[in-house]
Amino acid sequence: MIAVISGDIIKSRSADPKIWMPALDEAIGLYANKFDIFRGDSFQAELTLQNVLTAALYIKAAMLALDLDVRMGIGIGTTEHDAPHIKNSFGSALIYSGEAFEELKKETISFKSAYPKLDAVCNVILPLVAELTTRWTPNMAETVKVAFRNEDANQAELAKILDKKYQSQVSTELQKASYAKIQRALDYCTKEILAL
Repeated sequence: MIAVISGDIIKSRSADPKIWMPALDEAIGLYANKFDIFRGDSFQAELTLQNVLTAALYIKAAMLALDLDVRMGIGIGTTEHDAPHIKNSFGSALIYSGEAFEELKKETISFKSAYPKLDAVCNVILPLVAELTTRWTPNMAETVKVAFRNEDANQAELAKILDKKYQSQVSTELQKASYAKIQRALDYCTKEILAL
């Protein structure tokens, strides 16, 4: 089984694509096995079940750090036709991802699979996590992004990477961003996905 994220950038026209496009490319490329960015601000990425939720939040943090946001439909399933470009691939993971994306109304994240119980759990937890991200300032989003990327680093090391004078600044920003709670929520959902 694989995971697929279908997404687009919210209000992309209000920002310079020369700034957010490389950031989006880097954020997706960090986790995806393969991905395509098309129609300017839409994307599709194939990921492992293990890292799909972390990738989704990392992409969100990367865009929020630039004062933008992203909508994403996450699907898990199979791939029947595996092409070099994900846009030419076919399978239930892609169908579910597209359906989850199409079902987005006011939420910015949705999850779909062949397992209704799993969908129910993820579609309670993930929108709550996304709601927490709406409180992030660009600085908090940048700190969260660096924390995701350097999971084994302590706060003093994160402060050095972020070029912050004091470790306490990192601690405060991660606390305000509810980083530990978000991590626990993502870990829980990931465990449920991997238990399939």
